[in-house]
Amino acid sequence: MQKGYVFKRILYAIFIFFIVMTLNFFIPRIGVTDPAERYYPPQGNMSEIEYDIIKQVTREQYGFDVSTFQQYLNYVEKLSRFDLGTSFKSGSPKVSDLIAQRLPWTLVLSVTNLIICLSIGISLGSIAAWKRGRWQDTALLNASTISTALPGFFIALILSFYLGFELELFPAYTNPNMISQFDWSFEAIKVVIANAALPIISMSIGGIISYAQGTRNSVIAVTNEDFILTARSKGLSQRQVLYKHTLRNAMLPIVTSIGMSISGLIGGAVIIEQIFNWNGMGTLFLEANSTNDYPLMMGVMLFMSSFAIVANLVTELCYSLLDPRVTVGERR
Repeated sequence: MQKGYVFKRILYAIFIFFIVMTLNFFIPRIGVTDPAERYYPPQGNMSEIEYDIIKQVTREQYGFDVSTFQQYLNYVEKLSRFDLGTSFKSGSPKVSDLIAQRLPWTLVLSVTNLIICLSIGISLGSIAAWKRGRWQDTALLNASTISTALPGFFIALILSFYLGFELELFPAYTNPNMISQFDWSFEAIKVVIANAALPIISMSIGGIISYAQGTRNSVIAVTNEDFILTARSKGLSQRQVLYKHTLRNAMLPIVTSIGMSISGLIGGAVIIEQIFNWNGMGTLFLEANSTNDYPLMMGVMLFMSSFAIVANLVTELCYSLLDPRVTVGERR
């Protein structure tokens, strides 16, 4: 891998982060005259002068007593110290602490979903390519058409209704005490598995089909290459040709899909978390948005965006390792 290519990619990622950070600060404030207005107490029997004093104290308390540009500079200065700020929630908790509480629960869904989709999807896609034109291939194509027409939240609602409410195989809604009572005991882990079953199944159905379809297309595209024909002419079995030669060289598009999936690990389950009342990062962001909790809103968005930027950077570097022609094209 060329050092110049790596350096350019890192600089580009830093530039994108700066843009995201700036938009992350200003966009929530668009169309808002006074960000602190929501936090003013009722006027009651106070005079206008007393109420103006209260409002000014509130602005100072939440840092809205300076210009928007100065607020932005203060925001950047805090980020340079890895300080995401203090939430407006009761007790004024640190944004980083709130993220640390919710992040593991989002990863429970997202990482499990990614592992299931990769292992099953790539296997099914390889089989469909190997059995091209047979019932396995036709079934995958039909499933791909159906999954494209059915959005993930619709599948989640169907599963919640039939498997949750009708058959009662899994909890239709997450146990609200699951997070606070979790203690790494066997019983607590069983509760998490039971509550996570429907969200993970809802997320995995479309992902498995997507990876399977992508793997199938990549394998078929490589099948007629000269090195595959050479491997067959040497008398290698179909299985050896598929797994040792074809699938290995068909990994480039799959790596791109994996990178995109990893970049969405944290923020990709917002709707699913809402449907099943799963207290993860998506739910935390919606809570911040509904209460105009600017520090928490910006902290969650910045964390999600930073994770996606790093994931895309790692994907590009891995891609260049698998295909050196990427760095050659960069030098041109």
